[in-house]
Amino acid sequence: MTVLPQNARRRFVRGAVAAWTVAGLSYLVLEAVAAAAFPVHYSYSHNLVSDLGAAPGACLINAAFCVQGTLFLAGAVLVVRGLAARGSTVFAAFAAADAVGNYLVAAFHSAPAGQTGQTAWLHQTGALLAIVGGNLAVLSGSSVLGCVCGRCYRGVSVGLASLGLLAFVVFATGLKTGAACVVPLAVWERSSIYSIIGWQVLTAGCLVVRDRRT
Repeated sequence: MTVLPQNARRRFVRGAVAAWTVAGLSYLVLEAVAAAAFPVHYSYSHNLVSDLGAAPGACLINAAFCVQGTLFLAGAVLVVRGLAARGSTVFAAFAAADAVGNYLVAAFHSAPAGQTGQTAWLHQTGALLAIVGGNLAVLSGSSVLGCVCGRCYRGVSVGLASLGLLAFVVFATGLKTGAACVVPLAVWERSSIYSIIGWQVLTAGCLVVRDRRT
């Protein structure tokens, strides 16, 4: 494998910082605008993200999914090129799964108008790939980037991934069984998504600090 010059590796890492920062902030902003355009009051703690896909502002949340999926994968590829650390291939593979999942969620929403009995499974598959794939990317990324961002960063990353995966299990179980839950399902759903968004921004910040110190 060709060893890149330090300046080239640094450019790749800086590109990843830009991609992940834009991805995280764009998702949050577009989601907020889509929520503001919701026909009735939209509650982050009681309305599911999928509800936005059936609203007049559906194009906004769909754009958020596409931007997130694209830039999350782009950042992963750039980091793999810039660091060439052990476990990079697994990290990139999970990031790719996240991207595919986001595209599917954007293309096939779960609202009744979009459920013909033939496409609903595509939305569900997309959600599984995006959330589980994304959180597994965070988990594997903690090792890939832990070597340059430090032990504390790695611990926080593992914690975020664990929270995201646990939240998704609770959300999916509650959605399937209809069992009552003290914490609303929407909170669990958002926790499983925001763990990925938060990790992107956290990692971008850590890489900026590292870049300034070297």
